[in-house]
Amino acid sequence: MGTRKMVINTIIAALYVAMTGIFGFMSFGAVQFRVSEMLNHLVGYHKNYKYGVLAGVFISNLIFSTLGMWDLVFGFGQTLFAFLILERFFKPGDSEMKRMMKVAGVFTITMVFVVVELYIVLDLPFWFSYATTAFGEAVVLIVTAPLIKYLNKIIGFTEKMA
Repeated sequence: MGTRKMVINTIIAALYVAMTGIFGFMSFGAVQFRVSEMLNHLVGYHKNYKYGVLAGVFISNLIFSTLGMWDLVFGFGQTLFAFLILERFFKPGDSEMKRMMKVAGVFTITMVFVVVELYIVLDLPFWFSYATTAFGEAVVLIVTAPLIKYLNKIIGFTEKMA
């Protein structure tokens, strides 16, 4: 990876960590709306954005999570798994919005990783936790899709990674 791509991914990781910290009160637990998850949409523009998001998830969970190593394994694992699935689901002809809806769908479904963690560590009810975390993930990703689309018109996410 070239210097430009490393710098861009470092900025993405920093943005993810900053947003998670600012909105920390609603970024963890059985009911969560992690605003920084909006950056997951970037992988729809170029697969190399995943490195910045993954670094951001890892650092955020390391610094802010009260669940320690559990959140590093399950939270990071969920993000990595979702990105691996998306690499297989994206098709060259997919529109920008179709890619965003795929991101929203895959990340919402894979919240099961986080729910297993909450069930094991905090003994929270599985299906209630899945409903609340999946709902929060879906809301964040659907609501922020137009913002990311607008930012793409200004910034040009695909071109920045080319």
